[in-house]
Amino acid sequence: MKKGFSLLELIFAIVIIGIISSFAIPKYMNSKNSALASTIKRDIITTTTSLQSHYLVNRKIEKISDAITLNTINWTLTDKKISFLDNGTNCLDLEVKNNTVSITITKDAGNVCKALDALGVKNLDIDLI
Repeated sequence: MKKGFSLLELIFAIVIIGIISSFAIPKYMNSKNSALASTIKRDIITTTTSLQSHYLVNRKIEKISDAITLNTINWTLTDKKISFLDNGTNCLDLEVKNNTVSITITKDAGNVCKALDALGVKNLDIDLI
């Protein structure tokens, strides 16, 4: 009696694992992009609400970082602008100019941007007054 697997059994097992992974990996990547898009959408809502509250109290916004602290893994932060990069491509900008918060999304920038578009994130100007 032999103790081990034949070459045919090993090849068959590898083929089955390959077929299963060909379905599982794309689903995993889509789930990851959808989760990141949901996080970005939540950050946009939180940021705009915080900026409006900060403006009501102080009547000015000198820096976005005065109103809210954001995760620097997802966001690039300057004084009056925050940006989200999807694989090195600018996907979304949130900028404060003249008592207005402007949200600008580039829909063709990457998979996360497409997921943001599917979630209903649109170009928008929100008055702080």
